[in-house]
Formats: sequence, C-alpha cells, structure tokens
Amino acid sequence: MLAPDPRLERIDQMDGLEFEESVKELLELLGFTDVELTPRFDKGADLIAVRDGVRTAVQVKRRSSSVRKDAVLQLRDGMEQYDCAAGLLVTNSFLTSEAQQRARYYGIEVWDRRRIAEHAEGEQPDLDTKHCAHCGDRVPAGVEKFCLDRPGRFGGLVYCMAHQARKNRRS
Repeated sequence: MLAPDPRLERIDQMDGLEFEESVKELLELLGFTDVELTPRFDKGADLIAVRDGVRTAVQVKRRSSSVRKDAVLQLRDGMEQYDCAAGLLVTNSFLTSEAQQRARYYGIEVWDRRRIAEHAEGEQPDLDTKHCAHCGDRVPAGVEKFCLDRPGRFGGLVYCMAHQARKNRRS
C-alpha cells in the first residue's frame, strides 16, 4: 500500500501504457529530446530519450507495491540493447532497498513517487507520520524515522512495531 497523495491519484489509476505516455510527456517538458516509446516487449527500456546529447534508456513502472531489483537489471539490459549511456527508472512507487543499491551500483537515476509528485499539480498531502497508519497509535520518533527511511518497505507510511511485524508477514 502506498501513502495516499492527491497529486498522484490519477497516475495511480492509470494502466502501464498510460503511465508510459505520461512519462514521455514529462520528459519532453523537462527538456529531453527525441523521446520515443520502444516497441512492445521492450527488451528492458520503455522509452529512449536524449538529454544533453546523452542517450537514456527509461524503464517505467506503475505499481502499487515496491519495485524490485529485477526492474533495475532489466533496465541495465535495456541500456545495452538500445546503446544508451544512461538509465532512468521512473515509478509511481518506491524501490526496495536491494533495487536502490543496484541502481546506485549501475549509476541509474531513479525518479520515485516523491520525485514524480514534485511535477504533479495539486496540494501536498498532510500525512500524520507521528501515528501508525494502521491503528492510529502514536509511534516513537525512532520508529517514525525507521519507516520513513524505508519507503520501499512501508510505502511512505509509518507503522507501529506490531503492525510492522504484520506487514512483514504479508509481504
């Protein structure tokens, strides 16, 4: 489950192809040129775009759960397949810790839910991170920090210790 954000409500309802088209439009607005959708069965990249003369393979993941390392590995393959010097992974969600580490290792830029929200219109949500998203109990500052530092695990929400354990059993 992802933290609710009214700026991303429309994106969260899109299918994968609609999200790819939206990301294409965003890249063009941000100064990327020659932005093209790849053919279906994309070989690891959904879009190819050029910025400052650098070919970039773009992997787009519209998800309600965290993006795993296999998406980063697919993008790395896509960079080779499409002869790109750079990679960009764009998601309406977050990456797992392992996926974040892999992206850093390969030098892949990541635009996650927070970064996408910066480009969306509307009011920033007022989330109460001092209380458990499940039961509403107040959480200690350390628990709040632990959850917020792991958006791939908790979706940008904060859970008390008891509900963290339950969430882990469901994952």
